Amino acid sequence: MPPSTKNHLELREYANSHGTDVSPVNRHDKKLVKSEGRKTGDVQSNALDKRSSPFIYVKYGDWSVVWRNVIIFTILHLLYFYAVYLLLKEGRYKPWLLGWWFALWGGMGITAGAHRLWSHKSYKARLPLRIFLMLGQCIAGQNDLYTWCRDHRVHHKFSETDADPHNSLRGYFFAHMGWLLMKKHPDVMTKGKQVELHDLLADPVIRFQRK
Repeated sequence: MPPSTKNHLELREYANSHGTDVSPVNRHDKKLVKSEGRKTGDVQSNALDKRSSPFIYVKYGDWSVVWRNVIIFTILHLLYFYAVYLLLKEGRYKPWLLGWWFALWGGMGITAGAHRLWSHKSYKARLPLRIFLMLGQCIAGQNDLYTWCRDHRVHHKFSETDADPHNSLRGYFFAHMGWLLMKKHPDVMTKGKQVELHDLLADPVIRFQRK
């Protein structure tokens, strides 16, 4: 019998026992189903269902890559390396300090802001701090706060299922970076509408950022 809980290790062990050593994508993705030459396996597609569903194992070329994001991320990283080269060549230290500060600010915007404050409501913050964290999240360049928090809440509610925006069952790279370079699985869009988000829109800081 397939695992009936959404425990990650249980799902991974079940998948491995069936010889699944490639990234799974649910069969309900019609574009992939139409493709030929696929292998199917009996792997749990949704941890909230107590049934097993066939997965279709796809090659990289079959994935719905968002090339705009790929190009943007590539350019940003190339510019970073070029900036490091110039700083080392010219021997300047002040830009390093400025870069360190912006990196710290951006990190706080994500960890203390988008994650702990707005996604999980783990503490309360007054307007000046919320504005500071919102600006840090802008520096980090990880979408807007509303989108970030929505995806994170969906991730926790439907962890390790097709509705998980960065489902780790689709591979290490996908879970950490690849999901930002691909179109979202249809289940992510559907289940995302079931997550409570009214508290986010009630915050004027988030509404201002989304304008």
